[in-house]
This record gives sequence, C-alpha cells and structure tokens, in this order.
Amino acid sequence: MSAFPPIESLLPHGEAIRQLDRLIEWAPGRAECAMQVAPDSRLVSDGALESVLLLEAMAQAVAVCLGYEAYGAGHGVRNGMIVACRQLRVDVPRIPVGTALRIRVVRARGNDESSHFDCSVFRGDEPVVSASLTLVHPKPD
Repeated sequence: MSAFPPIESLLPHGEAIRQLDRLIEWAPGRAECAMQVAPDSRLVSDGALESVLLLEAMAQAVAVCLGYEAYGAGHGVRNGMIVACRQLRVDVPRIPVGTALRIRVVRARGNDESSHFDCSVFRGDEPVVSASLTLVHPKPD
C-alpha cells in the first residue's frame, strides 16, 4: 500500500500518455517514481521503448514532484512543458516491454514559474538514461 495518492491525482496527464505508475519516494524538491514499460504505450514500437523517449517519463516525474508539493499545500496540479534538455546521456538504447524502471528527479533550482531538474532513469541499479531538464509551469490565469 502506498502512502502517496494515486499518480493520476498528482499528474495532469491523461491515461493515454501517462507513463508513470506510482510515486514511491518524495521529499521537497525530490521524487522517485516507478513505471513498467507497457505493451500498449503509444511510445512503444516493435516490443520496446526507445530510451530517448524516457524524456517524457522524466518530465512526468518532475510534474509528480511538483504535483505532490501542490497536493500537500491544498492546491491543484498545474500543466507544464520542457523548454530545454541538457546533458542527455543514453546508456541503454532500447527497453523491452515489461521492464520495471525507476525515475529519480532532483530540483537544482526553480521558482513558481520554472524549474531545473537533474533526472535519471534506472533498470534495477543500471543507469538507462539521464538528462538535465528545464521546465516551465506557469500559474493558471
């Protein structure tokens, strides 16, 4: 049983594009999420996920990190988007369907409208992909 709310409560993504299964650890500015590469994912082709497409899962983990902060403060989650990706490193080119992954994100800096996170994806203890992402998440009008 998770101590955290369901992922759909923390992530403003619909089921069709949602990659993450659950939040497994959280502290201010940090989160770790779990996902399993699903055979029906729109990002899967020929039985595997191209690891570079895990940029979406990393961005979603950032959204979950910020979403849980908002949830705890009694606010709703906000939409955001990646505006920059630096230091992309791909250690494993393709991930087979059914593979369990952990996505870790750590805020390097940020404010109410933008954030910079260092992100990593692991298969067990094996690094799969990492990147530094800058995201905007403006306040709703």
